[in-house]
Amino acid sequence: MYHLILNIMRTIYFKRLMLLAMVLFSSLLISCGEDDGPKEPEVLLPNLDGLYVYGTSTVAAEPGGAASKINLAILDPGQGAQVESMDGVFGKFIHIGANSTISFAYVSGGEGVVYGADGGGSLDSANTVGGVINDKVIHGTLVQDADPINVTNAGLYYVFVNINTESFTLMEVKANMIGDATELQWSAGTALALKSSDNDKTVFEGTGLALTGATGYRYRFNDGWHVYSDETIVTLSSLGVPSYGDAWDSGINDLGFYLDNIPHKETGIFTVTLTYTASTGEWEEVKTKTGDLENDYSSLEIGWFGNAYLIDGAEPSEQWGTVHLVKTPTKDLKLYNWTWTIELIEDRSFVLRDPDGTVWITHGGAAKVGGAFDDGDIIKEEGQDNYFVVTPGIYEVTFTINSEDDGRTLTMERTTQFPDYSDKEYGIFGNAYYVEGTTEGAWEAIHHIKTPEKDGNKYNWTWTLELIEGRSFVFRENAENGEWVTYGGAAKIGEAFESELIIKEDGQDNYYVATGGNYDITFTINAEDEGRILNIVPAQ
Repeated sequence: MYHLILNIMRTIYFKRLMLLAMVLFSSLLISCGEDDGPKEPEVLLPNLDGLYVYGTSTVAAEPGGAASKINLAILDPGQGAQVESMDGVFGKFIHIGANSTISFAYVSGGEGVVYGADGGGSLDSANTVGGVINDKVIHGTLVQDADPINVTNAGLYYVFVNINTESFTLMEVKANMIGDATELQWSAGTALALKSSDNDKTVFEGTGLALTGATGYRYRFNDGWHVYSDETIVTLSSLGVPSYGDAWDSGINDLGFYLDNIPHKETGIFTVTLTYTASTGEWEEVKTKTGDLENDYSSLEIGWFGNAYLIDGAEPSEQWGTVHLVKTPTKDLKLYNWTWTIELIEDRSFVLRDPDGTVWITHGGAAKVGGAFDDGDIIKEEGQDNYFVVTPGIYEVTFTINSEDDGRTLTMERTTQFPDYSDKEYGIFGNAYYVEGTTEGAWEAIHHIKTPEKDGNKYNWTWTLELIEGRSFVFRENAENGEWVTYGGAAKIGEAFESELIIKEDGQDNYYVATGGNYDITFTINAEDEGRILNIVPAQ
């Protein structure tokens, strides 16, 4: 009995082992029929149309939501197609961690695709792919379902994508300041080092920066003005303010991608902190003064530039091409003053500047003081930041820089207006000269009438005439009730008077020819004091 039971148990155990072996063998066959390794998970695309960025160690692990959505790029409205944005052209600042990868998802009309780049993209000079910056960028052609794009360095990146051409550019953002406020002015940027960066905020900071007051500046990226630029698409890639004047008046610099420069009021040593907040897309600055800076302007040359002024009574050559009346300042304690007395021309414009073109004093570049501004004699030129002359005349002009705060002031006062004799006609009247040939003059008409030549504020009428001995004459204005210039009516200079060749007529206030002959005659009116001078010399 015992052996029978044992045989039955052995039989059952053997059958169970055979069944288990068949199950394992079947599982092995099924396993071998499938692909080796796990399948890549399918990307869940958003429902809303748009372009999205996502990846490892960046703003989003999957496409969808505000953090990963890329808006249309901000373009420069003054260049290219002169528009502020363009369909299919996208731009966004995002943080990307070190040794990460990113991809793009584009949804249009409910249909979506995932983009990468062959080989994970390329690293080349920005100039080779339309950038106007001095740096290398990651770039490439967008390829559907291709490898994710490789990013080695951690930091803030500007992502530029043109879906129309299926191309992209990634610029690792390096911030700097540039402009009149900085030591290098507009020739080069002053770097702001990357202090920290994560998905929410990126902070750039510069310490010990010497900034000049009453000036303007911009924040730009990677020593250039445009991440991308071609005939139609030009990105606006530097920070300004909506209005320089409004920002100056309010003391609040509302940073954004605007064309007006950012005002800076006070001279000194500063720590400058520039912060980007991803959740709002806003840039903010904090400037903390850490020390004083007093500039020495003793050798700074400033002059006039434009077409609104006269030099020695005449318009200078190379208007808007050369700086005229250049001088260095006089110093009064902390004030440096440049002064001029200048004649300005109506409906013309000007600025003040240095010969090198690094310092410009435009209408918005200095505080404006004096009657010329108060009375509207000098205003801002329409459409330009130049000074425009409404009222011509002689002006006393002082440009001042306060080295303590670097404040700049332009003071202009219009002086007493001098009479204009340009159209005044004067001639000779009497019987001491020939009208033409041998025809003698008579006391019944003014002859040899002419208008003057202007020399500064002096107006000169000149003649060369043969005067008849024993006769007399005067000068007269050719106008109704016009002026008579008699012997007592003008100062008398020249050899003819000194040698008594021309004298006062006995019993009359006329000029009397004591010695006949050919004479050079100049009658002058000085507009400044309205003095009259008659200069007569024997003709050579």
